[in-house]
Amino acid sequence: MKKILYKYISVLTILVTIYSCQLTEELDDYEPLYSLDAEDAIDTQETAELALVGAYSGFTQRSLGSPFPDMFIIPDVLSGYSTVGRIFSSDPEEAAFIQNDPISTGTVRTLNIYTGLYEFINRTNWIISTVEGLDDDIFEPQVRRTEIIAEAKILRALGHFYLLRNFGQFYDINSKYGINTRLEPAKSAEAYSRDSVLETYETILNDLEYGIENGPSLRTKGYTNSTFAKGLKARVLLYMQRYSEAAIVAKEIIESSNSNFSLEPTFLSIFDDHESSVIFQSSEILFGTRGEPAATIGMGSYYSGFFATITQDYLDAVNGSLNVNGQTINIGGSERTEEIFFPNSSYGGYYSTKYTSNFTDGDYDMIYHMRMAEVYLIFAEANARANNMVKPEALEALNTIRLRAGATSTGEGGFEKYTTTISLDQFLTAVRYEKLAELYSEGGETWYDLIRYDYSDGFNSGFQVSDVKASATDPEKFILPIPTETIDAGGNMIVQNPGYDD
Repeated sequence: MKKILYKYISVLTILVTIYSCQLTEELDDYEPLYSLDAEDAIDTQETAELALVGAYSGFTQRSLGSPFPDMFIIPDVLSGYSTVGRIFSSDPEEAAFIQNDPISTGTVRTLNIYTGLYEFINRTNWIISTVEGLDDDIFEPQVRRTEIIAEAKILRALGHFYLLRNFGQFYDINSKYGINTRLEPAKSAEAYSRDSVLETYETILNDLEYGIENGPSLRTKGYTNSTFAKGLKARVLLYMQRYSEAAIVAKEIIESSNSNFSLEPTFLSIFDDHESSVIFQSSEILFGTRGEPAATIGMGSYYSGFFATITQDYLDAVNGSLNVNGQTINIGGSERTEEIFFPNSSYGGYYSTKYTSNFTDGDYDMIYHMRMAEVYLIFAEANARANNMVKPEALEALNTIRLRAGATSTGEGGFEKYTTTISLDQFLTAVRYEKLAELYSEGGETWYDLIRYDYSDGFNSGFQVSDVKASATDPEKFILPIPTETIDAGGNMIVQNPGYDD
């Protein structure tokens, strides 16, 4: 099979169907019957909508060479809180993830993530460039043309962001090792060099600003929207260490919470209904990708031991406690441990009922790109770092998530909210653990938290990733290598990440 260089991707074929009534259906219900080249295919509102669906489909495992769900699971393996299932544990690429020494040549998963994300970005570029040339008056309502462009730009920003945090030194704003951002459709085999990390972030933020201003308020949770664009902006600003701005954006989302975007009343209610499509309508979700095990696109089938399984190290971490000025405060809480993770009798370790698998009932899954809980935790961390102290609003944000998970306010120790006596260092540690308990096995965010915290303390001093996983000692191996096949195909225009040159 011909290997696809990310910037050599041929002209994108856009999925087009003759059934206009399908434009009102959910993403997974589309039945594409034939394909056309993008420049010829996108000339009406119907074909523009279908092209957009083609872009969203890049997030499903059903797509050939898709980066999902591997891209969300591999970071959990790198952290040691998950490990590769027995079927794959002896394969060179998967064994290298376990040892925190990823390989750069002859990969399958790393190559699929890299090329799959660039192919996904190329789809969005065709949509943006073509729809920008159409007239408003062929759309009903006319604003839909701008919304389609906005959705595509939000998706493009997300694709670039996922590439950066996997293959670029995302934690160092001054690093030259960003990624090559692509803002035009690939029409030739011309190769381009990498942008710096700052340049990459600026490109991402530009797209998100357009999405915030012009994106739809909400279609369904399976499509991007202006609130998700704002949430992703808060995450990006946090990664950039622009803490004051990150806190402001996150606070805006929290203060504008409504029936469409707000915390669910209980943690378990987000995941407890895998037997109906209700799981796709949760107010907690900012943006997610629908999945069904029958279509092999659910996280559960991969995370139940087929590819990965959750380790005892994870359960030990979230079942542990923090000492806050002599008071013992438990981390996880039963809702987020005993009632969500269970022993995996077939593969060892544990599986999660956040997803459905052969161990659970139901056929409905959601891959979570972002939830409201993360917005609260972004605000808590960013506000504390920006002020270099724990202010009441930051503490309240952290405790809101804990109370939602069943914490008490007793002040007597155990699973309870944190008190005003907590120090800044203790608070930041608490936020990191809270994200571990709240968001683990959803998108790999907790692995990138480890890297950010390590970098903020100065690699090899203060908190270190190796405190969590002993084999994670080399910061250069915290990010993945660019597959050498794509470097070779581009005439060595792309410089490999440090640590992977030999």
